[in-house]
Amino acid sequence: MFVQQRLLTILALLLSVIPASAGTMAYIVTGPPSGFGEFGVIDLATGTFTQIGPNVEGSQGLAYGPGGSLFTLAFTGTLNSINPATGVTTVIGPTGLVDCSNPPISPCGPKSANALASIGGQLFITDFDNNLYGVNTVTGAATLIGPTGIPALPFTPVTVNPDNTFNAYDEGLFGANGKLYATFDAFTVRLDTFTTGTIVIAPKLYQIDPTTGLTTLIGPTDLNLGAVAGINGSYYGFNGGTSQVVTLDLATGHTTAVTGFDPGIGIVTGAAATPEPASIALIALGFGGLALYARRKELL
Repeated sequence: MFVQQRLLTILALLLSVIPASAGTMAYIVTGPPSGFGEFGVIDLATGTFTQIGPNVEGSQGLAYGPGGSLFTLAFTGTLNSINPATGVTTVIGPTGLVDCSNPPISPCGPKSANALASIGGQLFITDFDNNLYGVNTVTGAATLIGPTGIPALPFTPVTVNPDNTFNAYDEGLFGANGKLYATFDAFTVRLDTFTTGTIVIAPKLYQIDPTTGLTTLIGPTDLNLGAVAGINGSYYGFNGGTSQVVTLDLATGHTTAVTGFDPGIGIVTGAAATPEPASIALIALGFGGLALYARRKELL
């Protein structure tokens, strides 16, 4: 009886840990001013960020492929995988989209790599014209699905204008309920104060049909939402302007602030839910089996 009680106590403790750890954490990859490409986990309840491994190549989006593998889209147009335990990236291959990693030196252009998302392990990306592509997770090659109707990026990002502002934009592409969604805006930033200058394209939330690329406008949303991740039925966005984690209403585009995060993180350019801690669940299942075995031994 003593062995059975001990095993069941450990089982209960393990099961009590699972929902807490799975429900409050997300993987993110960051942009400037942190230096591009910090990968790690953020606690959605407190905003605390913990980096994992070295900085990754500047990228937009985090998404799960087949078998739970984690991918990101480099600004160079290359599809990379990320080891969530170490933060180390592996090049999968070129998508065929244009490099815009270092404007205005890089070629850039309408077919530059933009954002990455997934639905059920299938990867999707957009370009600066907001065309939608499917992505081969083995080779990285992108295949055009069609135009989304979301406005095209009206400028090359990070380029400087005659009025002493530079060009910036946000696009958070993510999957939800078998559909793709995107938040998108474009604006200028004043170089002297690092504040918003002119809003060129107002921030809005869109729903995208992944089979055709056709888009439905949901409604206005917040400026500076650079990434969104779905966790336990809620959708969390990361506002780079206010350094806040928010929840996003997919029916309206409205947001609700949850907590602040360290402004030193900069812009969150990709986010993905941390997976359910399957290894802990398996251990718990094993302890449950041992408890039943111990009980059977006592009855014999």
